Amino acid sequence: MVPSRSGLLVLSLLLLSSPAWADNNADEADIAFELGNDAYAKGQYTEALRSYFTSYRLVPNRNVLFNIARCFEALGKFNEAYRYYNDLLTEDLPTEDASEVSRSLDRLRPKVALVKVTTVPKGADVYVDRMDLGSRGRSPQTLALSPGRHKIMVKKDGYRPTEATVVVARGKETEQTFDLFLITGGVELTGTPEGAEVRDAPNGPVITRLPGRARLPPGQRILYVRAPGYAPGQYVVDVPADGSVPLSVSLRVQDRPSGRLVVTANRDGATVRVDGQPAGFTPTVVTLPEGEHQLEVESREVRPLHQKVTVIADQEVKVHAELRYAPPPVRAASKSLVAVDDAPASTTVLTQEELRAFGWRTLAEALSGVRGFFLTDDRTYTYLGVRGFSPPGDLNTRISILWDGHPMNDVWAGQGFAAHDFNVDLLEIERIEVVRGPGSSLYGTGAFFGVINVVPRESLGQDKHLEVTGAVGALGTTRGHATAAWSSGNRSILVSAAALTASGADTTRLIASPAPEDQYLVTGLDAERAATGSMRARVGDFAFQAMLNVRSKELPTAPYNTLPGTDGNRVKDLRFFAEARYEREFTENFSLSARGSFDLSRYDGIYVYEQSAGGPREETGDADWVNTELRARVGLFENNRLTLGVEAQGQLGVRQSTNPGPVLESKTRTILSAYLLDEWKLHPRLSLSAGLRLDKYTDVDETPITPRVALIARPYDAGLTKLVAGNAFRAPTIYELHYADGITQAAPEALDPETITTFELEHGHDLTDELRLTVAGYHNRISNLVRLQEESRPPGQCGATTECLVFGNDSGTTLAWGAEAGVHWQPGRYLLVDMSYSYVRLRNASDEVSAAAPAHLVSGRLLMPIGGGDMRLATQATYQSARPTGDGGADSGEALLVSFGLSGDYGPLRYFAGVHNLLDTSYRIPVSDENSIAPVPQYGRTFTLQLTGTF
Repeated sequence: MVPSRSGLLVLSLLLLSSPAWADNNADEADIAFELGNDAYAKGQYTEALRSYFTSYRLVPNRNVLFNIARCFEALGKFNEAYRYYNDLLTEDLPTEDASEVSRSLDRLRPKVALVKVTTVPKGADVYVDRMDLGSRGRSPQTLALSPGRHKIMVKKDGYRPTEATVVVARGKETEQTFDLFLITGGVELTGTPEGAEVRDAPNGPVITRLPGRARLPPGQRILYVRAPGYAPGQYVVDVPADGSVPLSVSLRVQDRPSGRLVVTANRDGATVRVDGQPAGFTPTVVTLPEGEHQLEVESREVRPLHQKVTVIADQEVKVHAELRYAPPPVRAASKSLVAVDDAPASTTVLTQEELRAFGWRTLAEALSGVRGFFLTDDRTYTYLGVRGFSPPGDLNTRISILWDGHPMNDVWAGQGFAAHDFNVDLLEIERIEVVRGPGSSLYGTGAFFGVINVVPRESLGQDKHLEVTGAVGALGTTRGHATAAWSSGNRSILVSAAALTASGADTTRLIASPAPEDQYLVTGLDAERAATGSMRARVGDFAFQAMLNVRSKELPTAPYNTLPGTDGNRVKDLRFFAEARYEREFTENFSLSARGSFDLSRYDGIYVYEQSAGGPREETGDADWVNTELRARVGLFENNRLTLGVEAQGQLGVRQSTNPGPVLESKTRTILSAYLLDEWKLHPRLSLSAGLRLDKYTDVDETPITPRVALIARPYDAGLTKLVAGNAFRAPTIYELHYADGITQAAPEALDPETITTFELEHGHDLTDELRLTVAGYHNRISNLVRLQEESRPPGQCGATTECLVFGNDSGTTLAWGAEAGVHWQPGRYLLVDMSYSYVRLRNASDEVSAAAPAHLVSGRLLMPIGGGDMRLATQATYQSARPTGDGGADSGEALLVSFGLSGDYGPLRYFAGVHNLLDTSYRIPVSDENSIAPVPQYGRTFTLQLTGTF
């Protein structure tokens, strides 16, 4: 008897409390289900089936299966009804519902002919009469069939298919059991030594001995061959189905006692190398001579494991490789390599994969999407703003920029180069370390708002010796780059050269005011040329590096009230250094580092005035200096590491001149410094980093002492908290202390060092192993900020006027409060989502400092592989709010900038195609009157095409 329709609806509700599906499919499934119920209640069972099947296809659900079975039962299609009841019984049903389904099966059993199909082993697909009708499920399976003769067929991967004919009768159950036979192929093994054991798994049973024959499933297999006194071997063989393949084995006699290295990983199939030679795939067991070996475990998209292991004779050493993506370690935060999470500061790392995928052309472009950073380009230089500070004319003097730990800021003006005046491109860069907050406790002057360490590569990769790059782009840009490398053991050398030429913008519109006479359309005069050469060499514990960069730039913005649209305004910068370094880790608790370097910088600027104002003027600033540093790291006791260092800098000659203008005296300066950093792991979840530095200047009365304390805590498994407090300073430069041109600028009588005190709290919460949410807040207190100010001076110091521009210290204390938030998801090297927001509020700041600070910064970056992973798509979007000056909006720097890039590898070739400022956003940035007569228009949409070959 068929149960009542009301009973059907009640039972369908009891069978399953299904989850709510918050999408359109769920809504459509619900409507189809209700239509089925209505049709069933009217006795329209075929129509009800149509609706139930529609509902089940949209959202599979057990209560729908039950109603389908009821409909088939009501239609007298007992075979189908039995099959759906039987399928439903395999679900994890509540006891009461399972009993109801069992009763339904019992009710139908007299009306159907049943066959119970079992196989050894289980899990074979079961077919009835014809395979093209599809599988009836997997064994074991009970099928309801029409009475009579049927062909039952079973099929399972790796086993021979089989079939049988059965005769079934209504009301009876027939059993049919199949024994499935494994499909195999043969491997005929010969070779030496006789009796060697052959296994198909590192620790599996012996399947044969040499010489011998092994039967294996078809496909690619790895055979492990071992014999006492011989180095084990691994052999890859393709086993044919029902065929045979020969394999010759030859094991090498072991020269000395050996042990076993067991290598496992969280990813099966990871490549294992020992001492540079292939050793199989994880999991694997490698027998090695006793002693120290270099182990490498690599897999696509994750950071490889590089580890030294010591093999002990007749013993087993186990190594488990956790292959997960992790940013590379950083050196800038503590002058030694530490993980980003352990760095005693808020830290961001830009990897080589990101540099190549996003196609950033300069250091400044790479930093444009980093939390808290923004850019200002006045067509002379590119300036880095950090957490609301980029005072006009700053020249990046309040950020310490390093080239693998070597300071790149010059000593004449303290300038930190960030665009093509730093390097032609970023092809030589392995990573960029960004450390926010005061860094003077390690680096001295200039590490005011942060430290940026640009780490170059040391090789082109294994068996690669030459790399050549060509690129073209908008603004008439062409660029070439060549690198050659050689290495052998602990010796290596890499040399590179690059050059760039660009014609710049066709026109530059300068709008000083709405008045037509204050608007200028400058044609051309924006060309730029740059060249870079670098070298890195290493012999054992000794290393040498050198770099030369020269850059010239035309100025279309009429700086320093020069003639707008007049050819001749230009600047030329040259920066060179050569450094020798010795680094050695004597023991686990003691290491020593020493370095010495020679640096020079050259600046030459030509500014064209009317003849009545004296005509063209040239100013220069040259400096030569030497640096030495000695640093020791000592482990005083367990979980403690103390770093002690001394530095000396001799500024051999700092020369500046104006022509025409007064003759300025060459200056010298000596700086002696000492610092210490104590890093102490107080608890598995708590670390303390405390540093202190003292700098003695021979020409500055004050002796800055700059401390920094950082507390790094893991309050819970998924949390990371950093609390940082510290001081930094910036000593006045020779340029600020002594420059005078006799026309507009005079030298100050005295200047005090700038100082900053910073308090910062950053907390990261890991939602998963790859997804982190970060929030941060900071407070800066800045005193004695140095900036150009108008000051009355006796006649003659600034020509006929008594009003001069003079560097002076601001009175009072400038305060900044800021908040930042970020989301970072990166499960692999080429899969990345990064979003950040920064807000800053200034108090007691001068008008020009406040006017240069966008209050809001928003950035988002996406990097993802395409296809098989050899092609990558990258896009970046940044928003900066208007700077509180000018007319607001785009005329005050407000902009949404979107960039897009496509990159990848094809054999020895690497390519990049990208568009910067994809939306062609038009905006202007207000700068100081000295740098431009009007807000400077920024470049619109530009493109880059780049092709690299590595051989």
